[in-house]
This record gives sequence, structure tokens and C-alpha cells, in this order.
Amino acid sequence: MPHPEQIHNRIRWILRTIGWLIAFAILFTLAYRMMFRKQVERAVDCLDQAASAQRATTASAAVEKYAACVARQSTPPAAAQAGGLPSRCRYAGVWTATRGDMAYEVTLEADGKFVAEPAQNAPAHAQAVTGAWAVAGNALVWAYDSGAVWPPDINPISAQSDKAFTLTEVNGSTTRYSLIERATQESCQK
Repeated sequence: MPHPEQIHNRIRWILRTIGWLIAFAILFTLAYRMMFRKQVERAVDCLDQAASAQRATTASAAVEKYAACVARQSTPPAAAQAGGLPSRCRYAGVWTATRGDMAYEVTLEADGKFVAEPAQNAPAHAQAVTGAWAVAGNALVWAYDSGAVWPPDINPISAQSDKAFTLTEVNGSTTRYSLIERATQESCQK
């Protein structure tokens, strides 16, 4: 049987460890909030500016307004094409988008339109989705032809390579995009 002083020392050690873990968790949370606060403020500011300038009535107008605001605020300025909007050429093409065990074939047109068609393991009631897309900083922005046009769906981009990238969805899940066929340079230059 342990001596009462040994038990007391163990309890004190456990309480110290718990205290340090709580302190670390609080500091980590504060650092995380500070680090991402700027990104959130920029996104909200651009949503506010784009919404108050003039109501977006089409999917294309919604994503273009938001992407243009992000491009104006980025430092250094985002790579631009005609009209000052970020280039879509990096992502224009046909992709397989996989989330969990479900897949869609997504065609990202260079002109900003998209079509997502159900593929592998899609629910029986799944239908094609159409709309507009744009690059806004380090995110893809989507607006859909059916349903609400505003606010656009903003998905941060991560894990990029020449033939793949990952988007973080609004609910925190991730969707992996794998290149099937890149858009031609001619379609990107228009």
C-alpha cells in the first residue's frame, strides 16, 4: 500500500499536468483565432462589399464580385487576367471530385461555368449541378444556378499539385479533386 505522501505527490503531479494541458489548450485556441481572424475578416468584408454594391442575380455575378474583391485585397495582388480577376487556367478542366466514397465528374470551364455530374457511388436521386466558379485568393468560390445565388460557397484550397487539389467544405469535410483532362490553352486565353 502506497504511503499517503506518495499518493499526495501523485495527485499533485496529475493536477499540474491537467493544469498545463488546460493552459496549452487555451493558448493554442487564442493563437489559432488570431492567426485566422484576418482571413475571416477579409472574407466577410468581401461578402459585405459584394452584397451591398448591387445584388447578384446570377451565379456568375456572385462569384465574380466576390473574387474581384479578394483580388483587390490580396498582397501581393493575385495573378490576374483581363478584368483584374484571378486566373482560372490552373483549375480549368475536367476533374474527379471525391468526398468519402462518393464521386462526381466536375467540368470547370475557363469562362467560369461548371457542371458537376454524379459518378461513382452517387445516391440514386443525385442530379447534375451547374453554376459558376472563380478563384478568390486561396479558395474556390461557387454559386449555383438553382437555389440561392448569394452568398457564394467559399472553399479553401489545400494540398495542391499539378494534377490534384483538395477543398475544405463549409462543414469541415474535404473533397479531393483529381485531374482527368486539363482545359486547352486556347480556351484559357479567351
